[in-house]
Amino acid sequence: MKLSKKLIVLVLFFVSALVLVGCKKNDKTVLKVGNPGLSGDFVAGFGSSAYDVNVRDLIHGYGTLVETEAGEFVWDTKAVLASTPTTATDAEGNKTYTFKLQENLKWNTGEKITAHDYVLNILLLSSKDWLAIADTAVAGIDLVGYEEYNKAETVAELPLAGARLLGDYEFALTIREENLPYFYETTMVSSGPIDVETYLPGFEVKDNGSGAYIHDARAKEEITAGNATIAQIIESTIDSPSGQRYQPTVTSGPYQFVSAAYGGAIVELNPNFKTNYEGKKPTIDEVHLVKINQETNVSQVISGSIDLITGVIEGEKIEQAKAAKDKVTARSYMRNGYGLLAMASYYGPTAQPEVRRAVGYLFDRNVFLNEFLGGYGSLVNGPYGEAQWFFKETKDELAAALNNYVLDENKANAELDNSTFKFEADGVTPFDPAKATKTNSYYRHDASKKVLEINHLGTTENQVTVLIGQQLDSNFWKAGIKFKSNEAEWDTLLKNYYYGSTLPESEREYHLFNLATNFYSNYDPFYSWHSSFAGTTYNPGGIADTELDALTVKMRELENSETEKFKEYFVDFVVRWNELLPNLPLYSNEYYDVMNNKFTGLETGPVWRWSQDICDIKLK
Repeated sequence: MKLSKKLIVLVLFFVSALVLVGCKKNDKTVLKVGNPGLSGDFVAGFGSSAYDVNVRDLIHGYGTLVETEAGEFVWDTKAVLASTPTTATDAEGNKTYTFKLQENLKWNTGEKITAHDYVLNILLLSSKDWLAIADTAVAGIDLVGYEEYNKAETVAELPLAGARLLGDYEFALTIREENLPYFYETTMVSSGPIDVETYLPGFEVKDNGSGAYIHDARAKEEITAGNATIAQIIESTIDSPSGQRYQPTVTSGPYQFVSAAYGGAIVELNPNFKTNYEGKKPTIDEVHLVKINQETNVSQVISGSIDLITGVIEGEKIEQAKAAKDKVTARSYMRNGYGLLAMASYYGPTAQPEVRRAVGYLFDRNVFLNEFLGGYGSLVNGPYGEAQWFFKETKDELAAALNNYVLDENKANAELDNSTFKFEADGVTPFDPAKATKTNSYYRHDASKKVLEINHLGTTENQVTVLIGQQLDSNFWKAGIKFKSNEAEWDTLLKNYYYGSTLPESEREYHLFNLATNFYSNYDPFYSWHSSFAGTTYNPGGIADTELDALTVKMRELENSETEKFKEYFVDFVVRWNELLPNLPLYSNEYYDVMNNKFTGLETGPVWRWSQDICDIKLK
């Protein structure tokens, strides 16, 4: 039978329609994001990497305060809060923020999210019970009653005066007068939900009129049967291999956790997610975070085997991405952070500032600008990034005040002559740099005849690790430093860096780590550099200096309008930091995020990660 042209067209149309409908119904849209490897920590407080933070962005949500693409902090009245929080100041100067939640928030399981879940976040993460498994407990650090609450051996039935549960959808947080003013005041009372039933099964959040507290609602036989304390319970619900730290099952973000293995993770759409603070929802069904070879990451995006990589800084790779604009889109922005050589200030030779400064003088940082960044970056001499407004406005002043560490073996030897490592092997004869060669093992020693040995740990398949190893191996011998460099996976490096100060000294091996850090918009050096946090994941290098402490406090104790004072204290802080040199800054650079052209909508920036931008990323 001969078909007419019209009939053939109709048949083809219906076949095509069936194929399209089938694809839409059965196929999932998947975004594959490459990274060097996750450490697998998906709950804050355990020293996770920036790549783990991306997963946390995707699966945790509904924070009362959000950071916008422009780096501003705003209350989420679109999805979370029923209205802007009200404030009141009492006769003693304590300031209370009262929050009313929208009543249609749900966990990914479909269960309701209430004020109990927001208050638990403050109560649990401010307790010693939390410190039994995590490294830091500072959630309510600025609230009334925090110090007494934080010192208690257990917080079961103990009220926190600065946290009030006012109803199923209403709560209040009160900042202590002594913590005001603060340059970023609203961040002191920001909160997000954690599920009471998941984190503390059998417990409730209550309020006795003097403050909210964690109430043990279990029957007596349950308590005596074991796991009687909060610390014991959260060790099981959070820190066990199947706990929320590694397998987060009850979450509130745009996505929900599926699995994590081999340095990667998979998340899928959360069916109960409302919207983000802009009223947007994601459209991509699944996001696969995949561990890939960093040497070929741009090539993989061009080929389409990976859809997105972020934070590309190597000049050669950037040029490669630009040349393939028909296949990929490269989005650039100045980094709100810097690359660094982190130093352990809590033990060994790098505990001495003279040794740390000597390291600075034995490193040619221009190698990164020329060989690595290819002109897409600049040198920095302190803990700041090119994108920060207060750096831009004090750039000239800092340039005049800071020591610009350049390769200078004479200055390195002069610093070490002022350290304890100023002798030959006998512990008596002064070290003579003229005797040192690359092969004669002529090293510095202290008076007890201990050799000056510095060990470096970097990540595998990383050009930065190679360049650092080459630099230090080429120059350390000139100042009598014995040197060793090793490579390891990301999780191994992070464990040595974040938790090195808690290891027995016999198990400590490394003094230098190549890392990078990015800053949030609320730039507050207090947590990173104040001695009260030395040896925690906030200040893992362990630096402790009273002058630095005082300057970090001065930067905090300002009204939000006192920008000129903030800049003044920022300069003073960076000058002192530059003298102590707890880290050697290597570069601040221009970031490039590279996405395959089958996707669109990427709008990342200095403080806006791809995982925060997920609602705008779409399949073309």
